[in-house]
Amino acid sequence: MSLSVYVYRNNKDLSIEVADRINSILENKDLRVVNQYSTSIDLLICIGGDGTFLSFVHRYGFPQAPIISINTGHLGFFQEANPDEAEKIIDCYLAGNYKIQTIKTIEAIIDTTKDTYHRYGINELMIRGPFSHVSQYRVSITDTVIEDFSGDGLLISTPVGSTAYNYSLGGSLVSPELDLLQITPVAPMNTNAYRCFHSSIILPSDEIITVRGINRSEKGTIILSFDGRAHEFNNVKKITIRKSCNDIHLVRFADYDYWKKLKGKLI
Repeated sequence: MSLSVYVYRNNKDLSIEVADRINSILENKDLRVVNQYSTSIDLLICIGGDGTFLSFVHRYGFPQAPIISINTGHLGFFQEANPDEAEKIIDCYLAGNYKIQTIKTIEAIIDTTKDTYHRYGINELMIRGPFSHVSQYRVSITDTVIEDFSGDGLLISTPVGSTAYNYSLGGSLVSPELDLLQITPVAPMNTNAYRCFHSSIILPSDEIITVRGINRSEKGTIILSFDGRAHEFNNVKKITIRKSCNDIHLVRFADYDYWKKLKGKLI
């Protein structure tokens, strides 16, 4: 039986055009193009930019099938091929001439006075208070209290997310090959009353990060953003952040070079 392939795209004209072309390529190679996603599909193709890719992965619950990502957006960190390279990367995959990059994700467990919720991030999780209020949190790593933080919020990022919002905040750029988490403060206060860390904290991914509201933020409202998607939680007792088991798998050309890509896209 031929490989089954599901093609996902955004609604931009270029993405529609590229999707039509890719469907023709797949059919000419006797691959079975399916119209609906399922966990039994052999290969996934995502057409768009980084935002489209993040939406795709979240929508389908972090699919385990390998993903070929075609860039019709701007930066394209997750994407491996431009539209004119689409057939080339499909051929490389069919010939076994490729590598798989495993993207590690993170999980937030939100305990409120009424229930417990789970949210997941590929790039990052952002914790902040409502409106423009200063947030006050007690930050612990495993069983050790690190700091009572006051500021706009806290960003916890993955290695692949180090180039996203974390980078804009002055956080460290991290190789995606490393297995770690990074805590970066957002507008930390530094006064006689509050002394907060100003640089990122980098820690092994098997550590557990716990954030509890204190003082004005105790059992209050927290806005949790994961990869740009914001949810509001009320009466929050604590948030626990840890490495998730929901890894995803990107198809890369055999000569893929992360640092070359980073230099071309960002530095």
